[in-house]
Amino acid sequence: RGEELAPPPSAVKPLLAPLAVAGFACMNVMLLSVSIWSGADGSTRSLFHWVSAMIGVPAILYAGMPFFHSAWGALRHARTNMDVPISIGVTLATGLSLYETATGGAEAWFDGTLMLLLFLLAGRTLDAMMRDRARAGVDSLLSQAAPGAMVVQGGTVTWLPARDLVPGMVMRLAAGERLAADGTIVSGHTSLDQSLLTGESAPVALGEGDAVHAGTLNLDAPVDVRVTAAGRDTSLAEIARLMEASGQVRSAYVRIADRASRLYAPAVHTLAAVSFVGWMLAGAGAYHSAVIAIAVLIITCPCAIGLAVPVAQVVATGALMRDGIMVKDGSALE
Repeated sequence: RGEELAPPPSAVKPLLAPLAVAGFACMNVMLLSVSIWSGADGSTRSLFHWVSAMIGVPAILYAGMPFFHSAWGALRHARTNMDVPISIGVTLATGLSLYETATGGAEAWFDGTLMLLLFLLAGRTLDAMMRDRARAGVDSLLSQAAPGAMVVQGGTVTWLPARDLVPGMVMRLAAGERLAADGTIVSGHTSLDQSLLTGESAPVALGEGDAVHAGTLNLDAPVDVRVTAAGRDTSLAEIARLMEASGQVRSAYVRIADRASRLYAPAVHTLAAVSFVGWMLAGAGAYHSAVIAIAVLIITCPCAIGLAVPVAQVVATGALMRDGIMVKDGSALE
């Protein structure tokens, strides 16, 4: 039995709430931080730090979930990815900020941590939006197929939904209807608009024995068509799968970026550890050495390397799709 292609879930929706929380919390904590930067001291500074903590800590825990889940999933399989240094840096910066707040210290970095999460989430949301936009082309293509067809069974004509069509059935296609499945004309002659599949706008005259495809439009006269492929087996569904794959296939440059990322994360961890040990040996003390090590993790946050190439590839692929050009492999763009 033919199966319908279900549209993929949106990649943007899971990121919208964390992005909104990070943005709201970042703006409010930044307002409090401006007062501290302007010279607020003593009990006023301590109060603002505590208010920043009450806003910032829950927001960091929630907005950081996409990174924490990804990092934990990688570590569980004894691997590392770019979300590991991000998660470690965010966690340590938040913990150190809480320590500073509790001990009446001069500095707390809730604002910087939230801003980092905001920028990272904004980049990932942009990437997800581009992927959703490319997938919209797939949905638009699949919507061109008829939802069902009139099927000749035992001398009667019955309408069946496309998911119930199977090879061997005979569809009766009226003028002005689109085909719901691939097949072969067994009775009648007509002209079909096949531009959806071929790009050719001129009608094509077809008769008995000629193959026809789902999504094409019958222009002239009724014909009977014996189903040869339905659902996921049609040419239209295959094109949709190729379009979907074109937004997912990783090109050579994307693979290079992925390999660089696998080397990048351990290198950043090592650099942060060396910074901590080096400053400890130099007599800076555990607190100051920890601040420097955390700064290394935060400053070297690998935002661009993981987003630039995929976003560029997805944007280009989506633009070409809208112009009627299907990119089957991202390496074609190189």
